Amino acid sequence: MAATVLVGAIVASGCADGAAETTVAAESVFVGFDGVAVEAPDTTRIVTLSGDLTEFVYELGLGDSIVATDVTTVAPEAAALLPKAGLGRFLTAEGVLKHDPTLVIGDAQTAPIATIEQIRAAGVPVAILDVPTTFEGLYNKVTDLGILLSATEPAADLIGRMRTEIAAASAGLDEGTAAPRVAFVYTRGPDVMLLFGSGMTTVPVIVAAGGLDAGTEAGVVGTVDVTPEALVAAAPEVIVVPAEGYEVLGGIEGLLSIPGVAATPAGSSRAVFAYPEGDFLTFGPRIAESIALLASDLALLTVAP
Repeated sequence: MAATVLVGAIVASGCADGAAETTVAAESVFVGFDGVAVEAPDTTRIVTLSGDLTEFVYELGLGDSIVATDVTTVAPEAAALLPKAGLGRFLTAEGVLKHDPTLVIGDAQTAPIATIEQIRAAGVPVAILDVPTTFEGLYNKVTDLGILLSATEPAADLIGRMRTEIAAASAGLDEGTAAPRVAFVYTRGPDVMLLFGSGMTTVPVIVAAGGLDAGTEAGVVGTVDVTPEALVAAAPEVIVVPAEGYEVLGGIEGLLSIPGVAATPAGSSRAVFAYPEGDFLTFGPRIAESIALLASDLALLTVAP
């Protein structure tokens, strides 16, 4: 998580005897996940390097200052139409600097580090945020962005709204129903098939929607390649995949042709949900919508004859 540093500002105030009394007023300075401080940045031209960061900047009232985003930005519509600075995980300095940014906002997955240093060497501050994997971490991230962008009140309001929306999305769960084992399988086609486990942003979404994360239950930390052995260990009753990769695979039949998938409880019952990657994997201000959708789909499975 990014940190904040309280910097003392010496101010003078009058006393009854006319002497000046000094007090210390604290103000916050953003310190990034990488330990680099960014103080009072110029926010007139912002480049965001992940879809969730783009959405958060819009939510905090500075959307009009964004001049370019990375390719994972899918919302809001105005941001999706902005020029692209590349892919945050495979960044080039030229792809960012050509947009003349005054501030670049990335996260712990922004890479390579050499590119970040090139951008800083060009005189452009780069603020690096954490990639949270819990809701509390998500709220902390919004707090940090509020400090960075001098938008602490909008950040507090957004956190309150997100807490309410996430609670509401989980409110209708039937506590008497056994939680199904849900596996998130990341795919962009047959050559990229990863089973997610603990430490991934999909886990709190699955749990909040009333499921058990099958990868975590099987001991997966981070991601592992999808193999028959990994799928047998996970034994998912439901498989969730990105809609984009699902389409490349050829839908349900293509997914079932992957070795091991058809032998899982999810495969045998064809219990597969495909959601847009920019919605389900973007741990941002719309995450309650993803929870509500998954919870609704899981509920339909439990009442199906």
